[in-house]
Amino acid sequence: MRYLSLDEITEDMVLARPVFGNDGRILLSNGVKLSKTYLERLKQMDYNYLYVYLPDEKQMDFTAPLSDQTTGEAIQSVKDSFIKATKRQHLDLNQVNKVIDYILDEILANPTVLFNIMDLKNHNNYCYLHSVNVCIVSTLIGRNLGLARDKLKELAVGALLHDLGMVCIDPEILAKPGRLTEKEMDNVKEHSKYGFDLLRSMRQLSVLSAHTAYQHHEREDGSGYPKGLTGKDIHLYGKIVAVADSYDAMTSQRVYKKAIWSHEAIEKLKKESPEKYDPEVVEALTGAAAIYPVGSVVMLSTGEQAVVVDISTKKITVQFSSGSRINAFYELETDSPIRIERRLS
Repeated sequence: MRYLSLDEITEDMVLARPVFGNDGRILLSNGVKLSKTYLERLKQMDYNYLYVYLPDEKQMDFTAPLSDQTTGEAIQSVKDSFIKATKRQHLDLNQVNKVIDYILDEILANPTVLFNIMDLKNHNNYCYLHSVNVCIVSTLIGRNLGLARDKLKELAVGALLHDLGMVCIDPEILAKPGRLTEKEMDNVKEHSKYGFDLLRSMRQLSVLSAHTAYQHHEREDGSGYPKGLTGKDIHLYGKIVAVADSYDAMTSQRVYKKAIWSHEAIEKLKKESPEKYDPEVVEALTGAAAIYPVGSVVMLSTGEQAVVVDISTKKITVQFSSGSRINAFYELETDSPIRIERRLS
């Protein structure tokens, strides 16, 4: 399996991970041969990278935090919530709660699972997939911090809907490809307050879930927004979603910025702790998100190159891509004589 840009993908390759539309439907499923027509259409839709199998490469499943079905339903739930919020209609909280329960069931059923998928977003579905990713990462962090299920549910709901206030921001500003002006940035910063107001008005929703949306851009040193709160006044949920939100944003490709690799994002968050982020939360992220996600090409201590094909908190499974063991699989555990030296791509 490889994680390649569309420019590197050829027609003899097979899709290894599904491509989701902005409504949660699967546009292309695992195992589809990537014809010229498919590749041209995906490029037109602004997809940049895909997971693929090379010709004659052995196909294998890897452990993702969520099933494809739950991922699709979560994307659909976020989209529906955004549409209803735009129309100032009540959200379908039964649907949101159902999706959150599915997410919690799947994550808690597998205590060794990590967030291990690289960026598969395009311009149209970015906000929805970003919201789902932030929910997954936040839930994994909360799990690592020992939160009980009822607390995890409050956190996960707030994380899934943390950007709901974006519906109140001028769409032209959100679609702008270049750097925002100071005035435009001030406008965007209002989304935290707008999201809080929208969620607080729903009596069936925990006020702490609403505060999660309100506080996810606050920073430990008071440099965040909208209130400029310092660490002691920021709720734990806000601290968690701040880290998850920043992590997913850093590792996502946008028109105006390049994505950075997972290990680089984690290192950056560590360097900005405790000034910007809670160190305990960032440490919990290191046990929630894979440093070398599936599809990473790595250099091993033996001098061989390999591709990460599965990863958990217990082990990393790689497939050799050079040397005498090419295409063979190897499980890297804590006491393995072989280790990863660095990531190549």
